[in-house]
Amino acid sequence: MPTCLVLGPAALFHEEVVRPVCEELELSLIRADQLDDPSPLGERLMRHLVEEDVVVADLTGGHPAVVLGLGIRHAVGRSAVRLGQAGTVPADLGALPAIEFPPLPGGRAEARTLLRAALAEELGLAGELGLAEDLGLAGELGLAAVPAGVGDRGEAGDEPAEDPAALEESGPGLLDLAVAAETEMEAMAEDMAMVEAAFLDLGAMGELFTEDVARANMPGAPMSARLAVVNRFAKSIEGPSDELEAAAWRLASRMELTIGALRAFLEWAGSTPRSEWPDFVDAQLDQVIEQTREMRESATGVEGFGPMLLFLGRTSSRLRGPSRKIAAALRTLLGILAPMEECARMAHTLKEA
Repeated sequence: MPTCLVLGPAALFHEEVVRPVCEELELSLIRADQLDDPSPLGERLMRHLVEEDVVVADLTGGHPAVVLGLGIRHAVGRSAVRLGQAGTVPADLGALPAIEFPPLPGGRAEARTLLRAALAEELGLAGELGLAEDLGLAGELGLAAVPAGVGDRGEAGDEPAEDPAALEESGPGLLDLAVAAETEMEAMAEDMAMVEAAFLDLGAMGELFTEDVARANMPGAPMSARLAVVNRFAKSIEGPSDELEAAAWRLASRMELTIGALRAFLEWAGSTPRSEWPDFVDAQLDQVIEQTREMRESATGVEGFGPMLLFLGRTSSRLRGPSRKIAAALRTLLGILAPMEECARMAHTLKEA
C-alpha cells in the first residue's frame, strides 16, 4: 500500500482532512507529529521524508518544522503536496506556493476535495479515479491539473506519455535553498549579536552587583542592606533577561530553517562534481565554517554564567524569574551549536575533497 506522510502541528487537519482522503485513495497515513522523535533533524523523520511515496505539508502559520521538512524532501529530489488555510500562510514563504483551503472545521469538505485532487495528480491517479472536476477546482485555486497524455498515450497514440518525474516542480530549487540559507545565516548573525550584547549587559551589571554586595557586607551592615542590593540587582536585570530570552528564541526558531537549507545545500554540493559548482559555493562553505567558529567562541564565553545563575536563584526569590530566563537562553545557545558544528564539519570535508 502506498504511504503518505503528513507534516504539521494541527491534529484537526490530519484527522478531518488527510485521513479520510488517504483512506479513500488507499494510502497508509503516517503522522510526523506522532513519531517518537518528530524533530525534522531526527533520524526517523529524516528517513520518512526520503522514503515515503507522498508527503502532505500543512503550511498554515508557516511552522518552521514543516518548512524544514519540505526543504529536506526537496533536497533529495522528491516533491510534496503543500496546503494552507487561506490567509495564514506567511508571505515570506512565497517560494513555497500552497493550495489554500477554507478555515476548519467548516471548510473540511472543500479541503478534502482539494487534497484529493492534489494527491491524485501527485500519484498519477486522476484519470483512474475520475477526478477531472476536482482537478478543475484545484486549478482555479492555483493547482495545475494533470497534463493531457500523462498516464497514457495521445489520441493518435503517436507520442509517448510525458514522464511525471520530468514535470516542472513548483518548489524551490537547490540554488534557492542556498540563497535562503545565506539569508538566514546573515539574519541569524544579527540575532546572535543581540544575544551577545545582552550577555555583556548582564555581565556589566553583575560587576556592579559584586561591588554593591562588597559594600553591604561591611562589618555592622544589617541583612536588610544586603537584601536591598539584591532586589535592586534583580530589577535591573529584568529588562536584559527578557531581551535575552526573546533573542535566543528568535535564534532557535531561525535555526530550524537555517539548518534545513544548509544541509540541503551541503548535500547537493557533496553529490555534484566540483567542476560543476557555481562560483558562490566556496564562499558559502567558508561562511558556514566562520559563523560556526564565532558561535563556538560566543558559547564558550557565556558558559561561565552557569555557576552564577545557581547562586542568583538561591539568593532571593526576586532573582529566580530573571535567572531562569537567562539559564534558558544559555541552554538554547549551547543547544543550537551542535547542528551548526555538524554543518561546519560537512563544509570542511567538502573543501578538503
